[in-house]
Amino acid sequence: MAEEEKKEDAAPEAPAPARRNKRVLIAAGGIVALVIAVGIPAGYFLLKDESKEVSEINAEMEPESKLNSEGHNDVEEELEEGEEPLGAIVPLETFLVNLSGGKYIRAQVQVEFESLDVPRRFYTRSVPIRDGIISMLTQMTAENLESAKGKDKLRAEIRSFINTTLRKEEVRRVYFTQFVIQ
Repeated sequence: MAEEEKKEDAAPEAPAPARRNKRVLIAAGGIVALVIAVGIPAGYFLLKDESKEVSEINAEMEPESKLNSEGHNDVEEELEEGEEPLGAIVPLETFLVNLSGGKYIRAQVQVEFESLDVPRRFYTRSVPIRDGIISMLTQMTAENLESAKGKDKLRAEIRSFINTTLRKEEVRRVYFTQFVIQ
């Protein structure tokens, strides 16, 4: 009889956890259904409006007569007589270097190549190029770099150094987009 009482006591306890599990599953299913029911339409309308704004902006920026079927401009920029097209321009990381004489320079350098394609050698040799430019800058004084001639000389030296490192005349120009001496 003791065994029958244990079986009877165990039987009523089993349905209670099953009811809880069903309630949890129903609640979780309701939450998932609610998220899907609200999320899909909201995401559709939000993304639809954003893509429409981007296409409207692109249409305003480029004349329609020059756009191809994909919406891109295939026509090259019209050049004036004697003007040469720009090559690929690649920004280097900002240089912050102590100059000879106690001051320091913060310079942003950008390199223009002869063609629209950046040579692979440039990326594989970017660390030695950066190191060489840092060495070049540390040997300069603030007085040398403050004049226009000093900046032009530095541009020429950087161009020559990069072309020597690349072992080919591929850099057309060097630009300074930031140049601060303190």
